[in-house]
Amino acid sequence: MHEIIKLDNNDKWFVIMEKTIDGIKYSYMIRVNDTEDDFIDEYVVVKSEFNDDSELMSLVEDEELEKIMPILVPEISQYINDKDKLKELLDNIK
Repeated sequence: MHEIIKLDNNDKWFVIMEKTIDGIKYSYMIRVNDTEDDFIDEYVVVKSEFNDDSELMSLVEDEELEKIMPILVPEISQYINDKDKLKELLDNIK
């Protein structure tokens, strides 16, 4: 589950949690620096929908984000509230 992915604009993101809800995969991601050893204070939630062999990712915003965050936050709060635990997750994937 925990991995670093690179998006189209070459930004690197650490996937801290994925959860499938109603057939859609939601991923909570925190941006990492180019050397992948520290976090940048930026996060996004993206949703993935699958079409044949392709994964189509789009940013979750506005009302949908408000609905999905209460589901995601309980599972990730231990990490987003403790930067040392979060850094430990990042260090363990290398």
